[in-house]
Amino acid sequence: MENYATTTDLYEATYYYLNACELTEITGTRVNGKITCELTFSKPDITQLQLTYLQGKAEVNLLHFRRAYGQIAAWVMKAKKEFNSKPSLQGGK
Repeated sequence: MENYATTTDLYEATYYYLNACELTEITGTRVNGKITCELTFSKPDITQLQLTYLQGKAEVNLLHFRRAYGQIAAWVMKAKKEFNSKPSLQGGK
């Protein structure tokens, strides 16, 4: 059985990604006129990873983190551009 975790925090998202969680979805929403993306990850033990992160006990290789963070940020920017180009997702604007 897969477990899921959703976050808007790119550091948290990168931690999941580095721990072999699958990025299953990026969704955009407008918040105060800006686009915010939620990233959803899945993995059987993701709740334990989430607890470790939220307790401040997450550890990663800094070089790997830096590279993965760049990849996550690129996917979010792409999703924001796609969201922004679809009028039906912008509340009719």
